Amino acid sequence: MTGISFGSRPFVTAAAICTAFVLTTGLALGESASVPSAASLVDALKAKGPTRGVVNNATADLIKSLKQKSSRGIAITAEERNQLSDAAKTMPNYDMEIRFELNSAEISPSARPAIDALGHALQNAQLKGASFLLAGHTDSTGSPTYNQSLSERRAQSVRETLVKEFNLTNDQLIAVGYGPEQPKNPKAPYAPENRRVQIVNLGE
Repeated sequence: MTGISFGSRPFVTAAAICTAFVLTTGLALGESASVPSAASLVDALKAKGPTRGVVNNATADLIKSLKQKSSRGIAITAEERNQLSDAAKTMPNYDMEIRFELNSAEISPSARPAIDALGHALQNAQLKGASFLLAGHTDSTGSPTYNQSLSERRAQSVRETLVKEFNLTNDQLIAVGYGPEQPKNPKAPYAPENRRVQIVNLGE
């Protein structure tokens, strides 16, 4: 029941163009988490090519609306989550690990290196002006309703930490929960790799 989720359709697939950023949660005590450097996060999350920072009008309007709702604590609907999931499929993103206590949205001390790397990456000048999606995912343990709520609280917890400690703003970060709807490993819905938070560069 640990993790955070995003949308009803898989957000990250084997055929995805970009790498997914996943903060995997619920690791066993003593189990090591792989922590990337801030530089590697910047490289993965920065937009590349002639379409850098460019989104179509419909996507731009959706992102603007959801930033306002997320920053004000207004619930994002399932339809809006799915629309954002579809829009984000080709945007730069990255997979990373972070730890939460079981059934908790509180970031554990062992998660600090991952949070610090992410915070410093998002402060980098190469990502200046960009907005980011923090998408929470859970495994299938427990009820979908509980997991949906847990995924939302974990995404919000990551956002609150980034805002408080790294001088980012609420309107730069959209926190969305997807519960167990988008497993990273569909063949093993209870596997720990499904318990994660994703970050996606939504453009400028």
